[in-house]
Amino acid sequence: MKAKYLILICTVLLIASCSTVRKVQVIQDALTKKDTAALQIIAQKTKVDSGLIVRNIIEHIAAAKLNFNTLNARVKVDYENVSNAESYIANISIQKGESIFITIRGAMGVIGLKALVTKDSVVLVYPLKKKQEKRPLSYLQELLKIPVDYASIEDLIIGNPIYMDKASIVSFKTNNNKLQVGLLGKVFKNLISLDDDNSKVLHLKLDDIDINQHRTCDITYYNHTAALQNQFPLNRDIAISAQSRLEIHMEMKEFSFNDPLKYTFAIPKPGKRR
Repeated sequence: MKAKYLILICTVLLIASCSTVRKVQVIQDALTKKDTAALQIIAQKTKVDSGLIVRNIIEHIAAAKLNFNTLNARVKVDYENVSNAESYIANISIQKGESIFITIRGAMGVIGLKALVTKDSVVLVYPLKKKQEKRPLSYLQELLKIPVDYASIEDLIIGNPIYMDKASIVSFKTNNNKLQVGLLGKVFKNLISLDDDNSKVLHLKLDDIDINQHRTCDITYYNHTAALQNQFPLNRDIAISAQSRLEIHMEMKEFSFNDPLKYTFAIPKPGKRR
């Protein structure tokens, strides 16, 4: 049961990795040569090299990040693996740059786990067992098996893009009039699919560069809504394949930015009964 809740905490930390992208330039050789009309349009565009395309994408992504002070969110999580399927509610409050509070409730609203993430540590509280443990922030990196710091964890929850810095474009094409860009970074190969006007990320596929890890993560974003002058995906479907397969559907039932924190909690002192 403990392992299951820890997986859910990690899932919450992965609810989004690339939710908003500003419109970028049309890429010169994105369409096949058979598409004559499209080639005529592309021919009118200024020729740019791959390095400039990478820089443009990164600049637009950086400009499109959701800039916030606080977040409160209530998230419905449907969780399914090879052996069972369950549903949970995760309540999240973030004070930007300082702390992340996560509470996970199971059946009948019973709290199974609370987690407090700060810049240097993670505190896990198990109310039913009257037990808690404190770990360094690197513990999340061990669970997620990817390099993360506090800022990137916030970006993951908010939906700001990650694993784009210092990445190189290795491929690009259009599929059903949607631009797909393949990136190669230090940890993952990223395949990003944008919407018709290149304003939102609809799908993200991460493949581990280390083939011995056999790790793949597919994230689909939909039901976007306006938030802080950008687009915020209310629904995300996540499929993680490693030693086994895990599928998660996440739905933002409630959220608000820049309001007083709603889902905070006190950490019991060690040895003190709650």
